[in-house]
Amino acid sequence: MHADRFDNQAAFDLLAQPEHQRLLYGALKAAHVTKYHPQFEDCVTVAHLTWLAAYQNYEPELPANLADFRKFAFRRIKWRTVDYLRKQTLRTQSQVKLEHALPIAIDPMADQEIHWQLAALLTELLAQCRPGERIYLTEFFLEEQSVASIMHRHQVSRRTVYNWRTRLLTKAHQLYQQQARN
Repeated sequence: MHADRFDNQAAFDLLAQPEHQRLLYGALKAAHVTKYHPQFEDCVTVAHLTWLAAYQNYEPELPANLADFRKFAFRRIKWRTVDYLRKQTLRTQSQVKLEHALPIAIDPMADQEIHWQLAALLTELLAQCRPGERIYLTEFFLEEQSVASIMHRHQVSRRTVYNWRTRLLTKAHQLYQQQARN
């Protein structure tokens, strides 16, 4: 007789047997989760769902290989619980404590305003550029070309490209200082 792997009721009926309940709680204990653990109830829920997944994914025929299935389910529950607790620990460690979160301002327009300021700065800079500086600005910063490709495309020396860059950065710095004063 081959059990239907996707019959959830059959999986939970099998789990309802006392020896399988002991197996489930034994696997939790092996993962260092006792009834005094702060996430005990969550881990029990994860263990029940892992039992169901183990039942559905166990390849050999079940009534004939029940002892092997128990070992398989025990290992699955234990390691899935350990993994669940690890992920929960990582999640809580990456969260900002509530008392530190109060002064954090969420301004969805701040990024857009920075983008607008940068676009305005680049537009003004482009208007003030000489031809070589304009080439460097568009090809290096906007098209992400290398210095070597700019040299070859325009048949100039490396020193010339670096001079364009220096003059461009000087003009950008002056424009930025003017915007900061206003």
